[in-house]
Amino acid sequence: MANFTPQLKLPDAGDRYYNTKATGGYNPCILGNNDKGQRVKGLNVLPNCVGYVVGRFNEIGLYKACKYLGNTNAANFITLARKQGLQISKDPTTGGVMVWSGGKGGLGHVASVEAKIGTDIVITSESEYYGKPFVVYTRRRGNGNWRDGCYWMTNSYKYEGCIVNPAVKEDDPVTYEQFCTYMERWLKENAEVQFNLLMRSWLAVAALKPADPWAEDAIAYCKEHGYMVGDANGNFRPQSFVKREELAAVVKSTTE
Repeated sequence: MANFTPQLKLPDAGDRYYNTKATGGYNPCILGNNDKGQRVKGLNVLPNCVGYVVGRFNEIGLYKACKYLGNTNAANFITLARKQGLQISKDPTTGGVMVWSGGKGGLGHVASVEAKIGTDIVITSESEYYGKPFVVYTRRRGNGNWRDGCYWMTNSYKYEGCIVNPAVKEDDPVTYEQFCTYMERWLKENAEVQFNLLMRSWLAVAALKPADPWAEDAIAYCKEHGYMVGDANGNFRPQSFVKREELAAVVKSTTE
């Protein structure tokens, strides 16, 4: 992606895109709030999904102001974007803002698209009002609602589309290997910051990779004989790691 780097960590304290105008920042949104009634020091629009994506969308364009989107409920973002002349895509686009209506109070939710893995997986960066100030999710298309991979999203959330970021001129999906390069670079720069969170996202992407051709016959044999049948949804996940307890169960089933 030309001139685009995925956001995989909490922005640096004092970043003007994530602070209100009243405190010298660019962001027009309300102050953030978590479950203790607190906001992030030096990033006072967080936690809040709206404040985060407004900052991120404009930061990508390096506008030195929040030129696009604004202080409105997440469910209203599509309407606001159209008024501002922004394009709306049915599918997620890199650097864009995914929009959901519904949810608690009908306020909706928004998330920033950091990478696309093929056509059915996206990596998003998000903030959650009364929740986590920054989180990375590996979201899957599912039945088209893109809720799969976000543990708290209920059926009341309806995916409405993605606001295309005009600052990102190319939108080719990255390969798994390319995303791993992003991850490796991020981990080197931020070895202890949200390590477990990012590793979960990384491993989730790896688990969805198809089996290598040389292993297909062996996998079919294991499934046919019931040695290994996959997860609760029937997904074999050929690239996922095996726990010792799972391996013990396999060994036991082959010797009975």
